Amino acid sequence: MSSLSDRRSESRIQIIVPRVARFLILYSVLCTLTTGCGFHPLYSKNSRNEAESGLLAGVKIDSMPGRTGQQLKADLEDRLNPSGAVPATPAYRLNVTFNSSVTPIGVARDGTVSRYNIYLTSKYVLYRNSDGKKITSGEVDYVDSYNNLTNAYFSTYISQEDATSRGITELSELYKQRLAAYLKAEHT
Repeated sequence: MSSLSDRRSESRIQIIVPRVARFLILYSVLCTLTTGCGFHPLYSKNSRNEAESGLLAGVKIDSMPGRTGQQLKADLEDRLNPSGAVPATPAYRLNVTFNSSVTPIGVARDGTVSRYNIYLTSKYVLYRNSDGKKITSGEVDYVDSYNNLTNAYFSTYISQEDATSRGITELSELYKQRLAAYLKAEHT
């Protein structure tokens, strides 16, 4: 009896081993192909990310007026230079003008505004500090909305502040992506 069960387990092993071997071969081929096409983990630490963050750390951001301008500047500084190591002589200077406006978009049956759009518009100019030359400029916009609840003044205020905060975070990320792409292209 034991010889019959031994033969069955051997035949199962003989079936399973080729499947595992085929899987491992297929897996190694796929890994090789994905590394060959330029695929790399998004949050990995490598020299390319470190070089990009070094370029971004060399951007000094000019002061912006107003509370939201100060928030945008602080968020930009955190995104462009997360380590906080500011070079003694930054290579670039970023001048940003920032404007926000609120527009009603929804009206309730009683005639009160029930929803608002908040528009965040910023224009920028990037200068090279070595010669003061303007090297690029553009505009980055963001639109968000929030509800205006009847007789809920505090929650409407918090909703507006939250929409503005989300917009500033999004603008900062868009600036980081745009500046990283531009500086990378300039230095290659």
